[in-house]
Amino acid sequence: MTRASVVVEKLGIPTVTMLCSGFVTQGKFTAKGLEMPNLPWTIHPGHVNLVEDEKLRQTCAGPMLEQVIQGLTIQPEEPVVSKEPNLRDVVFEGDFDEVQEHFLNEEWTDGLPIVPPTLERVEKFLQYTDRKPEEVVGNLLPDNREATIWSIAVNGVMSGCRPEYMPVLIAIVEGMVDPEFGVEHLGHTPGTETLIVVNGPIVKELKFNYTQAALRPGFQANTSIGRFWRMMLRNVAGFIPHRTDKGCFGGNFRIVLAENEDACAELGWQPMNTDFGFAPGTNTVTISSCTEMTQAIEVGGPTADEILRNICARIEDNQIFVQFFFRGMRTRPTIVLTPATARLMADAGYDKAAVKKFFYENAKLRVGNLSGMILNRFYKGVNDGNWPEQIGTSFDVDRRIQLTGGPEDYMIVVSGDPDRDHVMVCSQNGYIGFPVSKKVELPEAWAELPKK
Repeated sequence: MTRASVVVEKLGIPTVTMLCSGFVTQGKFTAKGLEMPNLPWTIHPGHVNLVEDEKLRQTCAGPMLEQVIQGLTIQPEEPVVSKEPNLRDVVFEGDFDEVQEHFLNEEWTDGLPIVPPTLERVEKFLQYTDRKPEEVVGNLLPDNREATIWSIAVNGVMSGCRPEYMPVLIAIVEGMVDPEFGVEHLGHTPGTETLIVVNGPIVKELKFNYTQAALRPGFQANTSIGRFWRMMLRNVAGFIPHRTDKGCFGGNFRIVLAENEDACAELGWQPMNTDFGFAPGTNTVTISSCTEMTQAIEVGGPTADEILRNICARIEDNQIFVQFFFRGMRTRPTIVLTPATARLMADAGYDKAAVKKFFYENAKLRVGNLSGMILNRFYKGVNDGNWPEQIGTSFDVDRRIQLTGGPEDYMIVVSGDPDRDHVMVCSQNGYIGFPVSKKVELPEAWAELPKK
């Protein structure tokens, strides 16, 4: 609502933004980032979903109406705006422990120890890109702060990355600033985290883990780059808990997932990044929201069709955010197959396109499993004519409906333990973190630069 009010205000139309009390701090920081920190509010005490209709009407007609009148008739005071430091400004000097304490107090860390971003360390990262330190990759909401090559290097140092990861970090931020991804939505209450998938020869060059324990901490590239994503969201975008990050429970940063392209080649399957138009062998990062992640264990059949049906059952369980589909938006689940499960499918004649088609045709949700607000959104989707080929035009709750707009909406990655029959299902909730893929641009001197 805050972002909508800012747009309307800039058109010259006065507004008063309605918020539940739990969202006031987030609303104010969001408005500040959009250069309208004195936006007027009317505030409902508590959450409207937990209040009976009559009490809600009394609150709206009483104190909330009074706040609306004040917001439209009283000119707010002009706020004081703090100045950002310059790129090479030294913001603190001290020993290792003093640096940790200062950065923690300033909320510049995720609560874990950081590598102090000294000028010397940052300059080492800059050696691994041909781009200028002051170049602005884009602006990141909610703070509307510039993401520069310099700030990428600084946060890469802090996260424990190696200098040679810099090209990957830049590509990740290029995805982060892409409007298609919609980074501004990541502060919503479900506490969505982001799944980052790496493809190309750089997987081996930088020693990403792409086999057993693919999403487990303990491998520097996978772990530190995953931490970097969250650090950029805090320090540049401005997503900080108790402020603009309103995740109800929240979650930890996702470990970066690397695709096992050797397994793909053995199967005769194309790597995942080819779905985004890249040629095989291209270094890329793909980012997508991952609001709910489910591990389907022991999906073995042992036939390919049995495995696929077992996976479909877990996709149905996982798709809590199918409500965005009812609103007319695409949803793009990510399915992570181990090489062992993918091998059975390939041996049975399934390529990736055929697997996606199977999921599309067989992973269906019984309408009666929906309830309350989600069921109402389904009914509204039918009335609005959203996806009639998939969700139909009937209100019959005993029927089963498809979960995506087409087979191509499924994203398939081959990774994980080569000898296990487990699968990961990641639900992607519509426009909140829509998938984007970016090429990793290596510097001209890449071959000569040292790598550990």
